[in-house]
Amino acid sequence: MNYKFTSLKQVLDLFETGEVLSAWNVSEILWKSRVIAHKYLKALTQEWKIIKQWKAPHTTYKIAWWKHSIETVNIPILWYAHIDSISFLEHKLIDDIFFKFSPKWDILRWIEWMQKWCNERELMFEETLKQYIQIHEYIESRQDTCWMLHAEEAFGKHFKENFLTEVFYADQYIYAQFGRWKLAELAFYAKQSQSSKLIKETISEILPKLKCLIFSERFDAIAMTPWSIKRENQILNAVKKELWKLNIPFINVIKYSKSWIFIPQKSLKKSEDRIENAKNTIFVDDKDAKNYKKVLLIDDFVGSGATLNETAKKLKEEGVQEVHGFAFVGNTNLSYEVINEI
Repeated sequence: MNYKFTSLKQVLDLFETGEVLSAWNVSEILWKSRVIAHKYLKALTQEWKIIKQWKAPHTTYKIAWWKHSIETVNIPILWYAHIDSISFLEHKLIDDIFFKFSPKWDILRWIEWMQKWCNERELMFEETLKQYIQIHEYIESRQDTCWMLHAEEAFGKHFKENFLTEVFYADQYIYAQFGRWKLAELAFYAKQSQSSKLIKETISEILPKLKCLIFSERFDAIAMTPWSIKRENQILNAVKKELWKLNIPFINVIKYSKSWIFIPQKSLKKSEDRIENAKNTIFVDDKDAKNYKKVLLIDDFVGSGATLNETAKKLKEEGVQEVHGFAFVGNTNLSYEVINEI
């Protein structure tokens, strides 16, 4: 059967960003019947432009990595051939954890894209893969039963007084020479692009860890650090909406300035400037704050830690006994440079 080029291209475009989709997904996104979606997917599979994964009733499809190597990369097609020498478990792990954005905003994920990424940097693929897995396993070995990293020791070294009892990170921000890891990369571009799709994917990575932490530690209330920059899709606000479903009280923390001009923390390179900025613009605006003994304070990215620490101080001044900090990502080794990207 012949299909319109534009229709096939429309379906193929859905996979170009690295998406893994089912026939149902394609049908919903393109407003086409399930039968038509299956026919288009079958045609693209037969042309080797997409590849099928798993078996019915859970069949999904993804872009064929060789399509990109032939059409967009000026290297021989055999560049991916020795993936066959990688063990099944290594292959599966990299498929789960490798995630990068290219300068063209292409999403690079799975082991095939990792090899392309290595090739572009003239890195030995198998050696780099082993290092990648070793670093992942090291970070994983430091996670607790809720898959959290404990950062209070490193965090407290950078303040004369640390107002946080514990500090949890859902993941490390920088993984040595590999830069941002999956969650950091997702959250970074979700915040920068304001993409509701990326925000949802970021939250799906964070929420299981966060719920585990909340229920295991039995917090009385939750507080969120206030944001300086108005955005259409606030990633912290999206997290808050999910946590409302848990029926745990929220303490209202606000950002206030007499001039109504707010200086983003990312624009301040010195830790002392960030501390001063947070001290003079963050306030607790909640008469019930004094009723809570143990509070979880949530932030997205921790750079110097000034926002978390100063907000914790304000909460304690209102009568909260213990403040525990949580961030999507931060560096457990804070000898890294302050995160100025966000």
